[in-house]
Amino acid sequence: MRRVYLDNAATTMVRQEVVDAMIPAFTTYYGNPSSLHEYAREAEKLLNDARADVAAVLNAKPDEIVFTGGGSESDNMVLRGVVAANRKKGKHVITTAIEHHAVLYTLQAMEREGIVDLTILPVDEYGLVTAQQVEDAIRGDTVLVSVMFANNEVGTIEPITEIGKVCRDKGVLFHTDAVQATGHVPIDVVAMNIDMLSVSAHKFHGPKAWAFCISARAFAFLR
Repeated sequence: MRRVYLDNAATTMVRQEVVDAMIPAFTTYYGNPSSLHEYAREAEKLLNDARADVAAVLNAKPDEIVFTGGGSESDNMVLRGVVAANRKKGKHVITTAIEHHAVLYTLQAMEREGIVDLTILPVDEYGLVTAQQVEDAIRGDTVLVSVMFANNEVGTIEPITEIGKVCRDKGVLFHTDAVQATGHVPIDVVAMNIDMLSVSAHKFHGPKAWAFCISARAFAFLR
């Protein structure tokens, strides 16, 4: 009996050209890219080339790309990192009721720990949250807004550019979990006013590994 795979929204098969590109990293250029010898420099070049490729797709800069070991690690680095770096400003964070558990459960745990003061915005019958809702919820002590790009269950695409502009105008960092969107819709972190973007390679025929983009503006806050 022939099997048919219909779960690409959850994960995809790695394309052969991706496998071919990865093999040299396992067999030839296997050095530690942080070391100083020749093997390390070869591995570092591959790593930097990969950062440049990802950055070009997102209209980011190569040094704004940070590779992580998984989606939860990516989201946690953003959520916990930004809050920790902005303690002097406040601890108010805004998100939505339909976020992936990697975001929503993490923020709820941080709220229980007393690390954040959390506002969870409701969505309409289509799963949409508006930029006006975000603007109305922003306070003087708001340090981060996290709204997913596309919902992983119903497919709703949020008005990311508009929400990003509100955050930019208010001086608040904006993160979007774009795991379900990348590879399906064009993403430009500059034009869309995105400070931090979570991306998952395995959603678009890459390996089971993740990356997220942090804009230069976010680095300015995190220094």
